[in-house]
Amino acid sequence: MEEESCILVISALDLWSMGRKRGAQSLWMTLKGYADRGWQVYFITGNRAQGNPPSLPNNVHVVRFDALWLKRLIQIRKLGFFFKIVWWSWFQSMAFINAQRIHAKHKFDVVYGYEIHGVPVANALSKLWHVPVVSRFQGTILGEWMKRRGWRLRAWDHILALKVRTDLVIMANDGTQGDRVLHRLGVNRERTRFWMNGIDWELFASLPEKAGARCQLRINAQRVLLTVSRLESWKRIERSIQALPDVVKYYPDTVFVIVGNGSERERLECLAHELGVAQHVRFEGAVPHDEVPKYLAAADIFLSFYDWSNVGNPLLEAMMAGKCIVTLNNGDTSRFVKNEQNGVLLEYEDLPKLPEVIKRLLADEGHRKRLGASARRFAEKHFWSWEERMDAEVQAVEALLS
Repeated sequence: MEEESCILVISALDLWSMGRKRGAQSLWMTLKGYADRGWQVYFITGNRAQGNPPSLPNNVHVVRFDALWLKRLIQIRKLGFFFKIVWWSWFQSMAFINAQRIHAKHKFDVVYGYEIHGVPVANALSKLWHVPVVSRFQGTILGEWMKRRGWRLRAWDHILALKVRTDLVIMANDGTQGDRVLHRLGVNRERTRFWMNGIDWELFASLPEKAGARCQLRINAQRVLLTVSRLESWKRIERSIQALPDVVKYYPDTVFVIVGNGSERERLECLAHELGVAQHVRFEGAVPHDEVPKYLAAADIFLSFYDWSNVGNPLLEAMMAGKCIVTLNNGDTSRFVKNEQNGVLLEYEDLPKLPEVIKRLLADEGHRKRLGASARRFAEKHFWSWEERMDAEVQAVEALLS
C-alpha cells in the first residue's frame, strides 16, 4: 500500500499465552505479521505485563489494563458465572476507553477483535469511527457445547462474538469445526476465511539428533513419550499418565515428558504419584517456543488426547518434526492424521487399549519411523508457513480498504 496503514487489535489474551515466547504463538505472529508488512499496530490487552516482556518491533505499541481480583472471582464455584459477566463488561468498557484515547492521536484504518472478548468492542468502535472491522478466532468450543443442554446460556459470550457482523471473519482451522459452527449460527460464508494457522518452518528445517537433544535436555531414559499442551481439563493429559503403569512394567526405562503449564498441573502431579509413576513423568512447565523442536527431536512418540479436537499447533509441529503420533479421532483430526498411515488414530472406545498401542510402537522402531516420515510428508504438502498465512490475511484486510 502506498500509505502506511494503522490497525487496532483488541484482545483479552496476551502476546504469549504463558509468558515470554511461551504458549500459543498465534497472536504474537499476527501482530508481527502486520508490523513486518509496514503497518502501525496498536494492541490493547486485558493483562498486566508479566516478568520479562518480549521485545517488540518498533511499530507495535501495547496498551495494558487488568483486574486480577475480578479474574480470581471468576474461579469461585456457583458465583463464577456472575463474575464472568462482570469481567466481560469491565473489559468492554476499559478497552473502549483506551481505544478512544489512542484514537485521539492516531487514526485507524482497521479495527481487529481477536477472540471473543475483543470482537464486540471492536465492532462498536468500527461503527463509531466508520472503518472496517475484522473478527478473529483461534477455533471454537461451541461445536461440542452445542451437544449439551443449556449451551446458549453457558456460551453466551462465544455466541455473541461469533454472531456479531464484521466485514471479515477469520476462523482457525484447528479441527474444532469452526466453519460448521459459523454456518449453524447463520454467519455469511462470503465474509468468512477458514484458514489453518501458520507453522514456523525454520524451526523444523533441521532438528538435532535424538541423542544430542536428550543430552541437552538431560533426559536419561531410553524411551521418551511427549506431549506439548496447556495443562487444562479438556486437554485430558491424565489419559496419557493413566497408560503409564502398564507401559513401564514392560519398559521401565520410559519417561513421559509434559511441556506446558496450567491449572491442572497439581492434579496431574498427584495422579502420577497415586499411580506410582511419578519418577516416570517429567513436568517441564512452559518453555520458549523455539525450544519445542528440541523436545520433539528427543521424543519417540507424541501423544495428544484432547476432548474436542487435537489439531492444535503442537500436533502440527509434531507432524513437521516427523514424529510418530498417537491421538484421538474427534473434531477434524482425521483430516490430518490417517490411522496407520501417518500416525495412530484411536476412537474413544479404544482408549483402554492405549497402553498396548504405546508398547507396540515402542517395540517397533521401524514402524515409528515410517509413520513419522509420512507425517512429515503430509506437513510439507499441506501446511502453510506463517509468512504464507499472514500474506493471505493482510491481502484480505487490505481488500477491505480498496
